[in-house]
Amino acid sequence: MEGKHLSCFVAIVLGVLIFKMHIYEAFGDQDEDIPHNEVRNWALKFGVDLWEFGRQFTKMNEIKNRFKDNDIEVKRKDGIILLRELAAEVKNFMDFKRNAVMRLMDSAEQAALSELDGQGANAESPLSQQHYDARRINEYNADGKLADGARHMDIRFMRRFERLPVNLSLSSILVPHGVDLDEADVKSALQWSAHLDPLFQNNLEQDPALSWQYFGSSSGFLRRFPGTAWPPEGSKGSKLIHDFRTHNWFVQAASSPKDIMILLDASSSMSEKSFDLAMATAFNILDTLGEDDYVNLITFSEVVKTPVPCFKDRMVRATPDNVQEIKSAVKAIKLQDTANFTAGLEYAFSLLHKYNQSGAGSQCNQAIMLITESTSESHKEIIKQYNWPHMPVRIFTYLIGKDSGSRSNLHEMACSNKGFFVQINDYEEARRKVIDYALVMARPMIMYQADHPVHWSPVFLAGKSGGLGRDSEYQRRLVTTVSTPVFDRRNHSVRVANLLGVVGTDVPIEEIRKVIPQHKLGPNGYSFIVDNNGRVLYHPDLRPLSDGNQYIDQLKPKYASVDVTELELPETEVGNDHEVVEMNKNLLNEMRGDMIRPKEGETEFTVLNHYDEAKRVSTRTHRYFYGPIEDTPFTLAIVLPEKYGSHELVSQQEIRHSRNNITEYFKGDNWRVHPDWVYCEYNSVSDLEKERENSGEYSSRDQEPSFGSPEEQVLHFLSRAGRPGWKWMSVRPKSPQPHHNMHSGSNGNSPSSSHYGSQHLNAQSSRKAEPYYCDRTLFQSLVRDAMVTDGLDRNTTSTSNGKEDKQQGYQKFVVATSFVATRSGLLRWIDHIKRPEDSPEPHFSEDNVRAMDTSWYKRAIDQHTVEPDSFVYSVPFGSGYAIKSNATLVTASHAIFVEHRGHKAPAGVVGLQFQHDSLAKHFINITSACTGVTGCKRTCASDNLDCYVLDNSGFVIISEEMEHTGKFFGQIDGTIMDSLVQDRIYKRVTVNDYQGICSDSDNPYTAAGGILKPNRLGSWFLQHLVALSAAWVSLLPASLRAWPQDEYTYENEDVVFVENNYSDEYEPFENDYNLPVDQEMDEFFTTADVEHTTPPPKQHKPHAGPRFAPDPQNARRCDLRTDLYMLQPERLNQGGQNNPLKGKLTNCHVSGCERPFSVQKIPHSNLILLVVDTLCPCGSKQLDIEPMEEAGVVGACSTRRQSQEQESRRRPKKCINYHPEEIEIQQCGRGSTLLKTSATVVVGHLLMVIVTFVLTNA
Repeated sequence: MEGKHLSCFVAIVLGVLIFKMHIYEAFGDQDEDIPHNEVRNWALKFGVDLWEFGRQFTKMNEIKNRFKDNDIEVKRKDGIILLRELAAEVKNFMDFKRNAVMRLMDSAEQAALSELDGQGANAESPLSQQHYDARRINEYNADGKLADGARHMDIRFMRRFERLPVNLSLSSILVPHGVDLDEADVKSALQWSAHLDPLFQNNLEQDPALSWQYFGSSSGFLRRFPGTAWPPEGSKGSKLIHDFRTHNWFVQAASSPKDIMILLDASSSMSEKSFDLAMATAFNILDTLGEDDYVNLITFSEVVKTPVPCFKDRMVRATPDNVQEIKSAVKAIKLQDTANFTAGLEYAFSLLHKYNQSGAGSQCNQAIMLITESTSESHKEIIKQYNWPHMPVRIFTYLIGKDSGSRSNLHEMACSNKGFFVQINDYEEARRKVIDYALVMARPMIMYQADHPVHWSPVFLAGKSGGLGRDSEYQRRLVTTVSTPVFDRRNHSVRVANLLGVVGTDVPIEEIRKVIPQHKLGPNGYSFIVDNNGRVLYHPDLRPLSDGNQYIDQLKPKYASVDVTELELPETEVGNDHEVVEMNKNLLNEMRGDMIRPKEGETEFTVLNHYDEAKRVSTRTHRYFYGPIEDTPFTLAIVLPEKYGSHELVSQQEIRHSRNNITEYFKGDNWRVHPDWVYCEYNSVSDLEKERENSGEYSSRDQEPSFGSPEEQVLHFLSRAGRPGWKWMSVRPKSPQPHHNMHSGSNGNSPSSSHYGSQHLNAQSSRKAEPYYCDRTLFQSLVRDAMVTDGLDRNTTSTSNGKEDKQQGYQKFVVATSFVATRSGLLRWIDHIKRPEDSPEPHFSEDNVRAMDTSWYKRAIDQHTVEPDSFVYSVPFGSGYAIKSNATLVTASHAIFVEHRGHKAPAGVVGLQFQHDSLAKHFINITSACTGVTGCKRTCASDNLDCYVLDNSGFVIISEEMEHTGKFFGQIDGTIMDSLVQDRIYKRVTVNDYQGICSDSDNPYTAAGGILKPNRLGSWFLQHLVALSAAWVSLLPASLRAWPQDEYTYENEDVVFVENNYSDEYEPFENDYNLPVDQEMDEFFTTADVEHTTPPPKQHKPHAGPRFAPDPQNARRCDLRTDLYMLQPERLNQGGQNNPLKGKLTNCHVSGCERPFSVQKIPHSNLILLVVDTLCPCGSKQLDIEPMEEAGVVGACSTRRQSQEQESRRRPKKCINYHPEEIEIQQCGRGSTLLKTSATVVVGHLLMVIVTFVLTNA
């Protein structure tokens, strides 16, 4: 028995051992299943053949020698000095925008003061009839005559203004729904704001880089310069724009940061229709908030509930993600029980008080937004307990419907707490009236009349790019808006504090990036800007969620909000070294903290970089240099690769001293320059027009005088540079002196206010100081690169004939295109095969004009640090399914580094595109033959051997099955791919995408059910009867009415209001800013009615299979993760020997057979040769590289988002939330009058009057 037990034990041990995959080095045994020596020889010959062919065909050595034959220097970059230089350029650029806005503000305030206080306020001015309604510009009848009410405007197309036809002298008026241009206050604002047109024009003359300029009036219209028709040509939008007064650039400029508690009545007394309207009101309030604000929404019935469970007892930043989370949760609320207003108010006051006292939240304005259909009292006692006498919390009340009895109570609550009362009767009012709260919060700032805070909005997708590139017309550009409020400075008979509106200008990100030249950062270097909340203004990996064209159709921005820690992905899989992993994460978080303070510094850590739509990944150590952009909320960071980013090649051709005509090096049409880089450009349209007039060139009046392409622009300046008297204008114009407030005192009096515009029209400095700007270093480097790469097409076209070259000893490959791309943005190519004119595929130059940004360029530079004498090879993903075998092209690229005095720097990348079938044939020819003297039993031509060439990301370059080309090998044989990972030949890397897009159809809160919709006909009838009765009572004489009138006055005049403890200034940074407050909240609640019973979000099951992006209307942000693969070439080069590694899959079939395989590095490349024995019919699993949504809780309640909520931020410098005389202001809202009531109520009036008359006379 013991012998049997021992035998069983041995069998089990052996079974476990043979089930594992054993990999060991092979030692040239020709009798083995796979001829490993032959595998090594095949890989060696194939790699050498490819290298020699590519080396000679691209003439890489000749290019390198040409660089060395000229004066060159490999210069070390000082990251901090470069950062300071670029930060100063960005500051100068932003100063122009800010100063333009401040000039607009000054002129607007003085124009209003002059017009409204003077004669024009009482008389019809010609200007009042001269506005251009964008809806009626150039509207003609079929007979060609101008339509009635339409106005003609001379317009011409301008690239800078989203490629729209505009007028550079006039503004146009855009109108949201519900705004009547015939209303008195609208007409008045139209009249005085017409005086802004000369200043709009002057601003553009001083800074031709300005984009759209705005004046958004509080009365509802938007004056936009330059003038253009609306909707734009090609837009599917209506003639009405979205109400801009709810947009970030308007609301956040009009009011200081705020903590907002929204109390939403979810009791069963709310009708279904009323709750829908209440939800719409709450959602519109949420949409007005920005990232400097804090918010939470609670619903109250018999108990208080927090719809988002993880927001319990907290205020959260009003990020787009958090706002969306609240909206989704509220949609699942059930209506039940009666309304407990006391519990709701007590909870809101306690939470706001806690945040105020603990130093958390915005530390500025605080407000409660109460939304209900009815209330029987004004809740004086609870308000007095928490909010009087200092009233640190404003109360805004929103009455849904026409309950006149509740109207007086809610009116009193708002008016006695520095708030505002609004009555909401329909969805239009829910959208339009919510902005009233911001106008009230602006009162202290207006009353001081000293500070005009400058606000920079988050980034959003705007219209078409203004670039010269051939593809710019199809690209949307990213934009931020800088804005500031406009105050009413008039002296009124009663105390008011009116916000006239907000002025602003759009700032395209593409213009900011122009002043941070990519050539100074070098290949794989980049920059990004972070704001005071840690959100990026731009970053090379920023991918804003599509807005479904809502900006183009409605002028409605969809703001992006992505934290820098969601874009910089530290390497988290450094073997098993937990310390290194944590160090990378900590260094990133420390950098974020420094950038928010803001503080200058530098750091270094390793990050993941993904290419080709996140199908490839690599690791790279970066050096980060960061520092503040003065007088802005932003911090700039520049990133340089550690291995090669600290040196740059300095090689320029002095144009003025060149013996040859430099334009000779730019002949033909086989070259391009980077369309987004600034080589030379005119500072304004007028400067270009003058130059063309001087040279006798004709330009159309209907079209912007411009260049047809970046190459045409370069050639133009090359010819100018060759003329006598050429001067380099290499210093950008400096912004004017910082804006100074020109108003004396706070009462708005200003000397010579009728000449408000004259002081701006003679500004001392402008961008027009010189007619053009040239980046001398870049321009002369471009000329040197053109000289070095000129003439390389000679004697190369004959080498692609596919014939055997006996002298070289290998078959030539059928080359379609060869190319070179240099550090200066120059791309040259040679077409070796005539391209069919009807080819549906874009030409090489169309897809690769931004060469330094392409995957083949970036990967070639990185490959140089792995193996200097090598090419990077790739094929299009899934290209094996191409109909024609020769339609698939292999791209090979090699980086040229130039050495000088012991230091190397990248000069450019050379490459080839050749037909895949010619590569495959050459591979088959090599692997079908035995190289050894004794011969071999099997080759890749054998039926029982499969041979693959894989790239360094695990994609198939060559396979015996053509449909495998471009496919991830794990999808073909995941078992062997797993084996390659286990033996560290490939490394599996998990890449997180925090900008993923998922469908919103699977709202995690829908499990809680929809809104409860009880059938309460009797209840409805009773409520309607009460409403009719209240309306009837309103017809009684005023002396019989029991509630206050619209013109509410404060009755408690003996109450002394003292200033609260909020300070106007903040410390630059507070370490305890985000102290957790949850654990300390319970002691503040004095009622047992607070419960949190909202069902938690359901657990999310990750999506399986290929992902398809949902349409923008149903899209939501989500966290995706992907397992990608990186080759570890050092594993195949151990000891400096290129011996193959042999693997064997055992026990993978019932017959007990084995499947051996062999892996060999292909020299001079990013490729490996994999040979697999197929005799044993082993099963194979599939590995997927498609992104999958993270499992578990999704949205704001996920662990990652919760930790992100605690990250530090820096508050805006100014908080203006208190003025001692604000209590004197009596306007605090009014409801709808009888004339605006519905027809049913009017009928009810008549019935009640008749009934009363009959009864009294009976």
